[in-house]
Amino acid sequence: MTAPLDLRHLPPPEPMQRILDAVDALAPDARLDALTPFRPDPLLPVLEQWGYAWRIDDLEGGGARIAICHRGQEAVLLADRTAR
Repeated sequence: MTAPLDLRHLPPPEPMQRILDAVDALAPDARLDALTPFRPDPLLPVLEQWGYAWRIDDLEGGGARIAICHRGQEAVLLADRTAR
């Protein structure tokens, strides 16, 4: 797994745009992880429309970690959880 995109220092809507740019280039069996300064709820309908699945974990102190993959590949969203 690669290091997450750390977008916590960016003002809206930059985190959303950078995530959309990154998922547009996401390989079919890959996963994108990103750290955001807020819960990325406005991003979710776009991901749904584009055919992606996701998992969001709230971070202590604010912000969130979102893991994104192509719909049908949801097992990659659980990869780090089963390794714990």
